[in-house]
Amino acid sequence: MCSLGSFLRGSAVLLGIASTPVAAQPVIRLSGYVRSSASGEVIRYARISADGQPSVAESNQDGFFVLALPPGSHQIRIRAVGFAPKVEQVTLTASVIRDFLLDPRPLQLEEITVAGRRDTSDVDPASAEMSTARLEMTTVRLVPVVLGEVDPIRALTLLPGVTTISDYSTGFSVRGGTTDQNLILLDESTIYNPAHVFGFFSVFNGDAIDDVKLYKGAIPARYGGRLSSVLDVRQREGNAKRFEGGATIGLLASRMSLEGPLPDRIGSYLVAARRTYADLFLKLSSDPDLNQNVAYFYDVNAKTNVRLGASGAVMVSGYFGRDRFKVAERFAASWGNQAGTLRWNQAFGSRLFSKLTATVSDYDYGLEFLGIGRDLSWTARIGGYDLKLDQTYHVANGNRIEFGGALTRHNIRPGSIRPVGDSPVRPLDLQPRYGLAPALHASHEIELGPAVSLRYGVRYAGFRRLGAGTIYRYAGGPLRYDASLGRYQKNPVADSTEYRPGETIVSRFGLEPRLSLRVGLAKTASLKAGYSRTRQFLHLVSNTNSPTPVDIWEPIGRYLEPQLSDQLALGFAKTWDDERYEFSAEAYYKRLANVTDFIDGADIALNDRLETEMLQGTGRSYGLELYARKRAGRLTGWVSYTLGRAERRLRGIAPDDPGINGGRYYPSPYDKTHDLSVVGFHPLSRTWTVAGTFVAASGLPATFPESRYRYNGLLVVEYGPRNAARLPTYHRLDLTFTRTTNRSQWQFGLFNLYNRFNAQSIAFQQVENNPLALEAVQTSIFGIVPSVSFSFAF
Repeated sequence: MCSLGSFLRGSAVLLGIASTPVAAQPVIRLSGYVRSSASGEVIRYARISADGQPSVAESNQDGFFVLALPPGSHQIRIRAVGFAPKVEQVTLTASVIRDFLLDPRPLQLEEITVAGRRDTSDVDPASAEMSTARLEMTTVRLVPVVLGEVDPIRALTLLPGVTTISDYSTGFSVRGGTTDQNLILLDESTIYNPAHVFGFFSVFNGDAIDDVKLYKGAIPARYGGRLSSVLDVRQREGNAKRFEGGATIGLLASRMSLEGPLPDRIGSYLVAARRTYADLFLKLSSDPDLNQNVAYFYDVNAKTNVRLGASGAVMVSGYFGRDRFKVAERFAASWGNQAGTLRWNQAFGSRLFSKLTATVSDYDYGLEFLGIGRDLSWTARIGGYDLKLDQTYHVANGNRIEFGGALTRHNIRPGSIRPVGDSPVRPLDLQPRYGLAPALHASHEIELGPAVSLRYGVRYAGFRRLGAGTIYRYAGGPLRYDASLGRYQKNPVADSTEYRPGETIVSRFGLEPRLSLRVGLAKTASLKAGYSRTRQFLHLVSNTNSPTPVDIWEPIGRYLEPQLSDQLALGFAKTWDDERYEFSAEAYYKRLANVTDFIDGADIALNDRLETEMLQGTGRSYGLELYARKRAGRLTGWVSYTLGRAERRLRGIAPDDPGINGGRYYPSPYDKTHDLSVVGFHPLSRTWTVAGTFVAASGLPATFPESRYRYNGLLVVEYGPRNAARLPTYHRLDLTFTRTTNRSQWQFGLFNLYNRFNAQSIAFQQVENNPLALEAVQTSIFGIVPSVSFSFAF
């Protein structure tokens, strides 16, 4: 490792980002893990400093830190949100690896935190990292939610730059991006569909989740594969000191968790499960149209850690979730995620921290259509295997390099049809899609002085579309524009090429530079800038704004290029009054290439030639994010506001081809001009707390009719330009009252307090009594929704 350290120091000098030392000074490295004294779980993003020393270390995602100090006696200060600060005297004569234990602090409202606390990156004037948001689960559990089910994803949408798609969807948009442009990780394993109950709830059980961090821009080089964001969710490790459990009973669902130490206290385990029970009540009905119906979901989270001495650990975690829905003997649906992670963490000496991770991810769905004379089952699946090596080398305080690589195998089965019983339906199998995605990454973070810090890096990512498969060639390309009909038409197939298993069909590779810079204006204020390029090789095939259980994924191919994004962000961060108040502002501009949209009348169901239904073009999104927070006092909370636009332009495939909306920019389905969230917490007594949220936002874009005419006695509607209209303005107020004692908690909620029926969509149909007249029909999901839940520990 001496040679690597010499290389890093030499590189820093060549780049002009290191100063020549005046005199050599011996350095000793203090490293180890920061843990909870109550449970032994690691504490992420704790800050470690020494009296009289300017540098500050931060524990990483796995709780590990490195702090270089001169020999001698030091007072080490450790602080982390939710824990009492600790000062410990340490005498250093040689580099040492040791743990520091922090005592949990009883939850008080003054300590409720969300993205932007002093020792996180979003509003940290001392950090180069920007465009991030981190949620503490103590905050998530108090934020009002629909039907009282704790949901980290819905809590994220209360932060700037993150917007919800609808009341019935956990899909979210980051800075105008589509829902498939978010990389969602659970213990580093990919979650392809984060929704339960058709989107009402997310797959993340609040009892099993420890940390949620969202990267909106300046994404670290170790992440890739999606354009807009990375949502990194970490599960709890479990109590390594003693056995304990907890349970929650709610109107919709109940959940339970168990955790404790492994034999000989070599590690810990956690198991958490939840289930809804609407189907149990349906069975009590005497109505056969109800008691034969089924509607529920369940999921199970499990995790275990085994310590390997003082500096290493092996972690195994898993998730399994399933939704089932059935309408008598007419229709049935089932879908779910499976994810597993095996990771080895090891510190080699006091400089190198290494992680070797293997993950498996799978999402599948199945549909059954019964009682129609042509009964059939429809199944589809996407899965992947991932192997990653991530290394962090500490050169000096405020100077570290990260490097590594990843290899991912994708397996996609877009659809299979089978007859049920003696149905005359003929079996059908769409071609499987296979892909291999290698990646390498390296980045360097360095403090150039007390006022300037820099992080720069690059990711080299690629994708190979593999056989077996049949690829078609069309006379003149997959599509042509028919001016006489005013619409696109499929071109005939000219010939086809058969690829053997494992043979490369198409491959794409490219560099993705990443950069972030901080310039301090004062100790508590700084300017920041960030840039990132990202590529996405998988496209979600859906012609709806919200993710659905039956969405499928399509990899790049001969006619489908990878999406590309270049994002630039400028920001200002400020804290004052001893960090009682925090403020941040960020402006961003994102340019997109090869974004996809479907032609009018596109038919994507069980379509083996999707290239004949879609166009690719360009896009852009830009905006301003404002965030202000009060973190101490009787009243705490935050206000976030986003002013933004998200637009697409698809010019078509020929010079005289109008494309979509005449080849002009038009609003993306996720364009929200204004998005305001106000969140507040206030204690009513020693045991009672009230929390409230107010949300107001522009309506989403929509396509409305602009004319109509009669044809053979029927009313034919002509629709206007795509996404040229908008749904009505969205707003609502939610309240939650929480009573907390030592071992139990009651929570009473009111979602949509003033009972506003917000439009989720508007459809147009003929008036029943007058077929020549047209009426608009608004779909709303929730009026006022009460909830109650009771939680207890044992």
